[in-house]
Amino acid sequence: MLFLLNRFGTSRGILLCLLIAYLILPAGFDIDFPLIPALNKYTLTSLVLLIYLLLTKQPTGYRELKGWHKFVFLMLMISPFLTSITNQERYHFIQGLSLYDGLSQSGIGFLSFFPFLLGLAYFNTHERQIMLLRFVAIAAVLYSVLVLYEIRMSPQLHASLYGYFPHSFLQQYREGGFRAVVFLGHGLVVAMFMVVGFACIFALHKAKVRAWRFDNRLLLLVLFVTIVLQKSYGAMLYALLAVAMLGFFSPRKIHLVTIGIAAIFLTYPVTSSMGIFPHQQIINVASSLSAERAQSLSFRFEQEDVLLQHALKKPAFGWGSWGRNRVYDPETGADLSVTDGYWVIALGTGGWLGFIALFYFVLMAIYLSYKNQRYMHEKHEQYLMAAHSLIVAL
Repeated sequence: MLFLLNRFGTSRGILLCLLIAYLILPAGFDIDFPLIPALNKYTLTSLVLLIYLLLTKQPTGYRELKGWHKFVFLMLMISPFLTSITNQERYHFIQGLSLYDGLSQSGIGFLSFFPFLLGLAYFNTHERQIMLLRFVAIAAVLYSVLVLYEIRMSPQLHASLYGYFPHSFLQQYREGGFRAVVFLGHGLVVAMFMVVGFACIFALHKAKVRAWRFDNRLLLLVLFVTIVLQKSYGAMLYALLAVAMLGFFSPRKIHLVTIGIAAIFLTYPVTSSMGIFPHQQIINVASSLSAERAQSLSFRFEQEDVLLQHALKKPAFGWGSWGRNRVYDPETGADLSVTDGYWVIALGTGGWLGFIALFYFVLMAIYLSYKNQRYMHEKHEQYLMAAHSLIVAL
């Protein structure tokens, strides 16, 4: 990381550090020293970047937070302490929380959030936005080589290099073939990263910017074939949505749809708990594509509902860490939960305060990009901002 930061400069170095750590370092692995947050490929990368910027007296992004945004950020840091204070009793076989747990979770929360601050400080111009989209696009194209290899040969790279498989191997076998896992922990995460890279190239192509030294259309073809072979219906749907939105809609309409996606996400816990969200209708659509996919989706909705009902028993500050957000058999202690969606994990561990404080910044970025498009006079600038916002929403 120090080599990359000194060789390529702060902005490019930050991007390379975050992308290489995310794509190459082991998944599902933590080094948990006493008194400091657990170190994994996310928190350790953020920690090194933070120390480097402090020692070289460069901006960390905190001063760029203004007014209300800074207040919400402080709420995000304080919320784990409030969770710890309200969870000092035992839950089944799990111990109660202490202020030490609150401090640890606050540290992990800050290091996980730190890349947002870096974006605020170092990627706040049109030129830097193009650089960000290009780097992600190139990373996805290069990664597709490893993805295609594992689709053909089975997901073995993580086990070969790091000595263990990071998830259930059975979940990576679909439709008579394999999903690639590489170093991201799960095939669905790999598929989503391919979609992000695909959307970045499509946005750059529409803005008449070359993503790399090859023709953009060739790169789009490579990534789309990779997404299809990865066998994730959700990822294919996102890719087609990106093509439809970026290919045929104006920047203003892209922004409006993006805000709609964000609103559905933010209100989903409420609409789901009230029985308003059309779960059954979505399952019916999925069943027309694949009975296996429909069964998987139905199971996910059922698990989300169980976890949501458990989360709403402590709605304000949540259940905290150590798996207290999960549901267990009261007699055997067996874990009955499957947590797929990050939203239900965030709501269960941090309650509404933690949930809103965490996702506020994602939603605020989408809102501000829509609000500030009026100040952009160049069409390609408006388009790239709208596309970037759509990628964040997806």
